[in-house]
Amino acid sequence: MRKTSWIFAGLICAALVPAVAGAQRMRDFDDSWFWGVKAGVSTFSPTFGDSEASATYGIEWLITRSRGGLYVSLDESNISTTSGVFDPTAENSFRPVQVDKLRRVGFAALAFPKRFGRFLPYAGLGVSVNVVGDASPLSTGDETLDDAVFDRVEERRSLAGFLGMAGMQMQFQKLAVFGQASIVPSNSRFLLNDQPLGFFELGARYNFSGSREGIR
Repeated sequence: MRKTSWIFAGLICAALVPAVAGAQRMRDFDDSWFWGVKAGVSTFSPTFGDSEASATYGIEWLITRSRGGLYVSLDESNISTTSGVFDPTAENSFRPVQVDKLRRVGFAALAFPKRFGRFLPYAGLGVSVNVVGDASPLSTGDETLDDAVFDRVEERRSLAGFLGMAGMQMQFQKLAVFGQASIVPSNSRFLLNDQPLGFFELGARYNFSGSREGIR
């Protein structure tokens, strides 16, 4: 009888341990404020150019509920390429423009529809504000560029567009690691967006505090 009682108690403990561990992981995710860092690759296409890739890195914030969250990020891509704008005085009516750096601010509403143990897949929609760090029209030494060329370059240095995201987060108590991809649809009125902008990133997030009073 005593042996049977010990076996029964052992089975109960074996059943409760995963549940307790899972509950702990959810407490470390639900209603929390994560701060994170990330790095990866951005893909872009300068005006009339082929698709290119560059390293990107940044910081982010994620405020969670149980099945959703608010995402904010700041990042920079080490872009150095040649784009172009219309100029009737240039060869083929195309004025080359030297472009350096791409800075981005992203805002998105995320959904975490289902949990698989430590794994939390997510997807979301939002807005991305993209700004070229430096853009300079190129000319030969004896050329005088019209002010309209500089105006066209300035008009195409920034873009606000829709942002689509999808990723997977793996939770280790308060620490989480993740991989994600995001895309901004193409827009010919931006120096680097003749084709969709793509971002593929890996990173880590840490849960520093609860996002609601008194939840812990």
